[in-house]
Amino acid sequence: MKKIYVALLVLILVVLSQEIFHPLFVFNRIDYLLYPYDLRGVAKAVIYIITYVSTIYIFMIILGLRSFVFFMFFLLIIFILYSIDFFVQFLGVIHGFSMNEYALAMNEAGNIKNLLTYIYEIIYAIGLSLLFVFILYMIRIKIYKVRFSKRYLLTALIPLFLVYFAASKVGTIHLSSYTPLVKIPAIALEYKMKFRAIKDRFFSDKIKPSQKGKINNIIWVVDESIAGSYLSINGYKKDTTPYLRSMLKNTQKVSNFGIVNSISNCSAESNLFLRIGMSPDMNVDFLKARYDLPTIFQYAKRAGYTTWLFDSQASKDHLQDYLTIYDKEDIDHFETLDSKVDPKDRDRVFLDKYIKIINNRGKNEKNFIVVVKFGAHWPYFLAYDHAYSPFTPAMETSLGGMDMEHKEKQINTYLNAIVYSTDLYFKKLVSKLDLSDTVVFYTSDHGQNILETNSMKRTHCNADIVVKNEVSVPLMIFHDNAKELFPVNKNLYYSQIQIFPTTLSLMGYGKEIVNKYGKTLSDGFLKSEERKYFLLNVRKINVYK
Repeated sequence: MKKIYVALLVLILVVLSQEIFHPLFVFNRIDYLLYPYDLRGVAKAVIYIITYVSTIYIFMIILGLRSFVFFMFFLLIIFILYSIDFFVQFLGVIHGFSMNEYALAMNEAGNIKNLLTYIYEIIYAIGLSLLFVFILYMIRIKIYKVRFSKRYLLTALIPLFLVYFAASKVGTIHLSSYTPLVKIPAIALEYKMKFRAIKDRFFSDKIKPSQKGKINNIIWVVDESIAGSYLSINGYKKDTTPYLRSMLKNTQKVSNFGIVNSISNCSAESNLFLRIGMSPDMNVDFLKARYDLPTIFQYAKRAGYTTWLFDSQASKDHLQDYLTIYDKEDIDHFETLDSKVDPKDRDRVFLDKYIKIINNRGKNEKNFIVVVKFGAHWPYFLAYDHAYSPFTPAMETSLGGMDMEHKEKQINTYLNAIVYSTDLYFKKLVSKLDLSDTVVFYTSDHGQNILETNSMKRTHCNADIVVKNEVSVPLMIFHDNAKELFPVNKNLYYSQIQIFPTTLSLMGYGKEIVNKYGKTLSDGFLKSEERKYFLLNVRKINVYK
């Protein structure tokens, strides 16, 4: 009889912890799966219940392990997994840890120290997880006296594979719906199985430029976390881009396409999609295309350009944003920075490097350069030199502050980062870089959600609640005669997905190749057309019109 009591007690613990702010989450999920519009609804609900009850079985095995050492080891594992899930929930992600968070963690592994921005959420998560495992410990000591051999642990693997199978075969059951003990290992397995390149990208020998490149030096500057709506050049109330605003008014060197939609609200996805020209309107299988479509570096090499990738975010010699060892073969020069380089200095180091490359190039030398900036990466306090702090009050530390009480300070800190990362950056670029035969495309991977809702504390890569600013980015082009070469039609709108086909055209590729990737910036889109972006790696939804 005690086994039943213990099972019920563990079930209550698991249900309450699955979604701490909405304890009836499990029952809501079951009700959703039973919806009659899907004839398989009952089957889905049954599968969900079985897999959920199976996770209780795992807890029962762990609680009853004869070896106290083994019990404590698995209790530590439970503590770690639940701490992770609670932390994500405290960030405002109601379902807890998911594939989205795992992909983000893989991408941001080199910036793990930045999690201290959420120091209070970390403390809350650790505290709650300690309470959770303490209750489990007391159940074993005071109530549950049944003991099992270690061989029973093998049977505990069954629920893991059951959950993995159910989630992969039944689309409306998502891995994030399960308990951390099961879903986090299953998500890691899913990521390894489906989000990993296994071969080189196919690039037909028949694909060749039809003419000589129109521009000898093409540079992509892909910023980090710059929302186009926060730039005064795009109408923001505070003057965050005084230099660019003056430049737009008084020179021909910049063409401003305004606020455009980003291709994704996650860094890794945006950088990957920009690199392969992926757009939501392509009639291709997403999971296959992400590792099959040729990269812009392959096109550049074929057109006779020397290729460069400067990544200010990645750790030394680390590949991120789904860049594979095969992709790297088409990059002649790939550079990252040692972690000793201060965040605020990282973009300046590479700016100086590519200015020298362009200004000292040979007469017939062609260069294609992609710069992944550190930009206004959170915590914003670390992203700029505090000698440039026009907006106050601002945060005085990178610890904490992601709450409504500090919203004004967080926004001002972010605006200071924009001045430093965008306006002052381009002030130096335009004054030092030879733009006579150089085109610089400027955009950002995604925008920012700075406490725009009470529930969401994460600034981007959200799934349940996606605010407009999170997928709003700038798009500008720099050249000595940018306004004439790249005119902006105020009756049209533009998207960063147009950077890829526009670049192919500049490299000398013909329309039959360029048009496969959509419209160039010479065309734009009609106001009535849908604006789309990728969400959560596999779905696409419409954005504002």
